[in-house]
Amino acid sequence: MFTSLGGVGLRSPRLSRSMFWLGLLTIVIGYLLTTEDLYRYANWQSRGFFSGSSAGFNASSAQASSSLPFNYKAVVAYQAKDRSDGVYANIKNNSPTGEDNYFIAMRNSSDLYAGVADGVGGWAEHGYDSSAISREICSCMRDFVFTSCGGKSTPFTPKQLIDWGYTKVKKDEIVKVGGTTAIVAHFAPNGSLSVANLGDSWCGVFRESRLVFQTKFQTVGFNAPYQLAIIPDSMLKEAARRGGSYIQNKPNDADEYNFKLKQNDVVVLATDGVTDNIAVEDMELFLKDHADDANLQDTCQTFVDQVVKLSKDPTFPSVFAQEISKLSGKQYSGGKEDDITVVIVKVE
Repeated sequence: MFTSLGGVGLRSPRLSRSMFWLGLLTIVIGYLLTTEDLYRYANWQSRGFFSGSSAGFNASSAQASSSLPFNYKAVVAYQAKDRSDGVYANIKNNSPTGEDNYFIAMRNSSDLYAGVADGVGGWAEHGYDSSAISREICSCMRDFVFTSCGGKSTPFTPKQLIDWGYTKVKKDEIVKVGGTTAIVAHFAPNGSLSVANLGDSWCGVFRESRLVFQTKFQTVGFNAPYQLAIIPDSMLKEAARRGGSYIQNKPNDADEYNFKLKQNDVVVLATDGVTDNIAVEDMELFLKDHADDANLQDTCQTFVDQVVKLSKDPTFPSVFAQEISKLSGKQYSGGKEDDITVVIVKVE
C-alpha cells in the first residue's frame, strides 16, 4: 500500500474541489499569455494549452530464441476521471482512457515499443474533443511500428516515432484543435531502453523495487507542460493580436534518454495523473509490497486503483497539493483527480 511520504508535518486545510474550480474561473479563456504569473496562478486543476486508445490490453512475450536474451511482458491499466460536467460532452465515448491514451506494439517477443500521451484538458472548455489528439497520435505510432516502413531491420528511435505520428495527424487533418504530451520507449533485444519524452508524462525503471532511472518533466510553468499542438491559424492570429501565444512544441524538443536494462527490471510509463499524486518513494513501497505477485496485469491494475483512491482523498498530501502550497505560501492537502494511465513492462 502507499504511505504519505513527503507529507510529514503538512497539517493543512482541504484542497477542495471548490478551490480548483475557483482556479478554473480565473483562467484566461482561449489562450494563455506566456507570463510567469499566469502560468503559476491562472489554472491549477485544469492544465493549460500553453504550459489510450482501446480497452484493456495485455501483450505477453512468447519464448525468445537463444540469440535474444531479453524478453518483455507489457500490461496496461487505466482509469478516466469523472466527467459528469457538461464541458466534457464532446469527448468521444470510445475513449475509456479519457484524455489520456497509450499504445503497446510488440514487433516480436524481444522488440517492443510503448508509450503514453496526455491530451490537454483545457480544450474541452472550448467545445473540442480534448482526447482526440492523444488518441490519434498513439494510433498512428502503433500502426507505424507494424507497417512496411516500420518493419525495417534498423530500429527507429522513439523521437522519430513521435515525429512520424504527429506529422501524420497534422498532414491528414485528423484533429482540428488540441494539444498533448507524449512519452515513448523502445525496448531492444539487447536490453537497451531508449526513451523520448515531451511534456510531463513519466518513465521510471525500478530494480529490486528501487528507482534506478527516471525521465525529467518538461514544463514552461506550473501545470503547463510542453505539448504537441494543432491550432488553426485563425486562433494563432487572434492570440497574437491580443499579445499572447499558445504553447507549441515540436517533436525535436523531446528529451532523449538511454539506459541499460537488466532481467527482472520493472519499467513504468505513466501520465501525470500518477506523478501529480504520489512520489517515487510511494511507488517503491508499492513494488516492494507486490514483488512476489504472479500476475503482472493484476499488479498494474491494483497500482492504478490505489492511485485513483488517493486522488479522491481530500486529506492526502499529494505531490500536486504540496507544490501549490509552495507556490501560494498557504498549506493545502488533497489528491488531484485526473485521468490515470500506466503501462508496466517487466524485463524477463
